[in-house]
Amino acid sequence: MELLVWTFLAAVLALVTVRAFRRPAERSNSWSYDQLAALASDELLPAMFVDVDAFRRNVRSVADVASRSGKTIRLATKSVRVPELIQLALSTGGSAFRGLMCFSTAEVSLLAGAPFGFDDFLLAYPLVQREEFETIWRLAVDMQRKVCLMVDCERHVELLEAFWRDKQRQVSPASAPRFRLCVDVDMSYRLLGGRLHLGAHRSPVHDLDDLKRLVNIIGRSPAVELVGIMTYEAQIAGVPDRNPFVSSAMNAVLRLFKAVSARDCTRKRAAIAEWLRAQGIELEFFNGGGTGSLSQTAADANLTEVTVGSGLLQSGLFDYFHERHTECAFAFGLRVTREPMPGVVTCHSGGFIASGSVSGDKAPAPFMPAGVRPFDDEGFGEVQTPLRVPQGVSLRIGDPVFFRPAKAGEIAEHFNEYLLFERHGEHFVTRKAKTYRGLGANCFETVRP
Repeated sequence: MELLVWTFLAAVLALVTVRAFRRPAERSNSWSYDQLAALASDELLPAMFVDVDAFRRNVRSVADVASRSGKTIRLATKSVRVPELIQLALSTGGSAFRGLMCFSTAEVSLLAGAPFGFDDFLLAYPLVQREEFETIWRLAVDMQRKVCLMVDCERHVELLEAFWRDKQRQVSPASAPRFRLCVDVDMSYRLLGGRLHLGAHRSPVHDLDDLKRLVNIIGRSPAVELVGIMTYEAQIAGVPDRNPFVSSAMNAVLRLFKAVSARDCTRKRAAIAEWLRAQGIELEFFNGGGTGSLSQTAADANLTEVTVGSGLLQSGLFDYFHERHTECAFAFGLRVTREPMPGVVTCHSGGFIASGSVSGDKAPAPFMPAGVRPFDDEGFGEVQTPLRVPQGVSLRIGDPVFFRPAKAGEIAEHFNEYLLFERHGEHFVTRKAKTYRGLGANCFETVRP
């Protein structure tokens, strides 16, 4: 029966046509073009502007959703990439936030070191290079930081054990701590024995039998210990289902698919939890979800925590989810430098295209003033971005135009600092906060010990 349902849905998908129009970013009532233009008047553009009040509201909103279901939130730091905002999220969220999820050893090293001193890290992607193992060893032994590493196969465990045995020969066995591990379990929706795979291609741990084999391998190794399970459902948390760049029929199919897939995820997690209990295995955490599936994932009784990152800043893609708990908290500004013809202006820079499959929703979305839109045949360029200006909107050379980035974290690689602003009555208080880039860090490089 299930196969028949999905055969029908595949036929529907084949008939779906993509819309040609570009939907502007949704605006929050807290944003005003005149006020933002005044803040930008003395700034060198491009620049990123963060509404701290909206950011705090977003933190409280996601904390409330998670807390109502008895879950804590693990903050996905790569979706923020500004240590001051990471600290603000943790202080605002209080006990609802517990731990950080990072992309790389470089990111962990930055956040664990002075002056930040963060702790309790989950490295979300497997490590395979000795230089990376050296960095984790230094963090655990010299800095006493709690870092959990991701694995999904026997080879990951073998590499860690080989490194650990080398270290054990250099130091006393008592001072050689075991690596803390989390197993990444694939939550993709799979049919026909895996020949139809709907979801991200991440982990080879597809079912409970795969997990049992890997947990047994971990249990036999003196170099590692299992402390967590991650079950990220990318096909739910990372896929917009009210996307203006596809047809309403496609969005309807996506919502139906996500509902079916969510039930499958709950079933898989329940089986994992039951087996862990039967084996007497107690974990520190059982993780799942993301901003795009927050309430749905938080409701899963098998989990202890959910991951949130992009929702704190609410990048443009997350306007396109049926489930939303947050509002726009940041936008970048470009300066108008040319007027090539009536009704058209050209801004300097702008080509901040997000990663992922190539589609229109990965481009920035015009935000303010309302109604401006890019040309389909030019889009957002590295050096310039031409815009159509609607009647009733006045833009002249030197004026700012504001945009929403499609993704929250990647955009920080283009800026050394963000301008943070807060409302105090009728006035704004501003300050600058450095990004990873502004601090001289690159979370994509390997830290060499």
